[in-house]
Amino acid sequence: MNRKGFFLLIFSVSIAISITWLNSFWLSYKDFVSDTNEKQFDYHLSDFSLLQTSNTGEMKYYLEGQHLTHKNTTGGSEIFNPLIQINDSDDKLLFIQAKKAFQKKSQGDIELSGSVLIKKLEINDPKTQTPQPSFKLETKKLVFNPIKKELSSDTDITLTSKDSLITGTGLYSKLDQQELRILSNVHAKFDPNP
Repeated sequence: MNRKGFFLLIFSVSIAISITWLNSFWLSYKDFVSDTNEKQFDYHLSDFSLLQTSNTGEMKYYLEGQHLTHKNTTGGSEIFNPLIQINDSDDKLLFIQAKKAFQKKSQGDIELSGSVLIKKLEINDPKTQTPQPSFKLETKKLVFNPIKKELSSDTDITLTSKDSLITGTGLYSKLDQQELRILSNVHAKFDPNP
């Protein structure tokens, strides 16, 4: 092989490598940009916690999760494995957890999905101070409004307390007023302790 052929081979290989690199760079860039040339997200948090407070410094809600991606153009966030803590009207902590949550805009409704569980804990045993759930509510989808402190759902729910089991479809709750309405198909089973 003469020198010209060798240099032509090296030049061709280097051009092929450069084109392959540019193509892979372009494909990875396209993953972060939508069709309207809008960034898919502007920041990402892992193992995070956020505390939302009022003007007086009182906790509105506390949110922690495994991952959060935020889109600056809309203010929307997607949260994986969220856990929300909020005070109920009687100042007891209410825990809301799910597989995933989505908030379309900052300070907007938080839409939770995938095995949503709500628990309210109370300290029952004065000796051990071990908190026990006073109730547990399970559903597949739930909307939480952090400003109005409202919960709503249009899916099947199961509400379990110490002496009752209530099932139904849909719910509406105002946490400030300890109000919970099950909207339809309500079935209840009570087992009062003597």
